[in-house]
Amino acid sequence: MKTLITLIATAVFTFVSSFVFADTKPEPVRFFKVESIIDHYIDAANNGKTEFLNDLFTQNFKYSTPNNGKNELIGRKDLINYWKSTKGIKLDAKTDYAFVEKNDDCSIVRIRTSFENFTRFDYITLCNSKDGWKISNVTVTYPEKK
Repeated sequence: MKTLITLIATAVFTFVSSFVFADTKPEPVRFFKVESIIDHYIDAANNGKTEFLNDLFTQNFKYSTPNNGKNELIGRKDLINYWKSTKGIKLDAKTDYAFVEKNDDCSIVRIRTSFENFTRFDYITLCNSKDGWKISNVTVTYPEKK
């Protein structure tokens, strides 16, 4: 009888614990280096790969891109939905990046994506927090016309 009561108590405790701790989910990118976050950003933007896409950006993330002479602001949710809709589509372009500023707390990275007729630069601001490196801002420019 004691064994049955212990078994039932353990099952109830396990069941209740799963609901109590269900709210805390781990950040899969928490221990990624800043370079790995940039690689995942490039993979999403240029190669149609969406792994970790929901975990790359801060909640207040902004994406700024020129559109017919105006600056268009895109939020986190809209960008993620767009990139998920282009999953598997790879751009015909060459990409490289360089750090404009790099330290333990924040970094600024310039990504150059070279297409046949033009070049696009993405300036990315990343900050390191308790959840790991997260992208907070992206500003896109098209300075060169070939």
